[in-house]
Amino acid sequence: MSGPPLVPSPLYGLRTWSVAGARGEERLAGPQQPAPWPVGGDWLEATCALGEGHSAPAAGCGCGIHAWHPRRRWARQVLAPRHRVAGVVEARGGVELHRDGIRAERARPYALFLAAGGDAGVVGRLAQAYAVEVVPVGGPAAILDWCGARGLGLEPAVVDELLGPERVAERQRGARVARLRAAAALVTIAVLLAVGLAATGDPGDRALYGRTGEVQIR
Repeated sequence: MSGPPLVPSPLYGLRTWSVAGARGEERLAGPQQPAPWPVGGDWLEATCALGEGHSAPAAGCGCGIHAWHPRRRWARQVLAPRHRVAGVVEARGGVELHRDGIRAERARPYALFLAAGGDAGVVGRLAQAYAVEVVPVGGPAAILDWCGARGLGLEPAVVDELLGPERVAERQRGARVARLRAAAALVTIAVLLAVGLAATGDPGDRALYGRTGEVQIR
């Protein structure tokens, strides 16, 4: 089976950043790699953190700048962590496509989300440093609506088409396996319950003892 396809850029996806730097000089940084992203619209160039000597993103490696497709699951996830900033990233260069998202050769922030209860001051200063828009959002649906209205991100059908029928079938097989495992777990639970009930026997002739003495169950 061939590796994940490289698709034409630019592509857009959801992600989160950590906040680095002193107050008034905040910068966006990756949660795993704390180096600050370049400001003023410049691009972050990906390198392999393992020092493998290849260009990122490379097939079979986890290198590259990661982002998720705009889906409800991922929109909910980027809003979940506290003390992080969520937003949209613009990816260019070599971009490797996956079922859940992308890995890119270079990227830069495209927009930052200001969630309910978020620090408007920090997000505003970051947006100014990175020359991007601040988008107030009340929840995952607002993120999807905003991305959809601007045509940001790939639709599921487009992802399926680009990945090809083999990978669509692979996903369907995975879903079937998950359903079979769930069914097997239910059968196992039912068998264990049946065995447990059989082991207890008929309580009709068994004497139980309470505080007042022997209690007969009929």
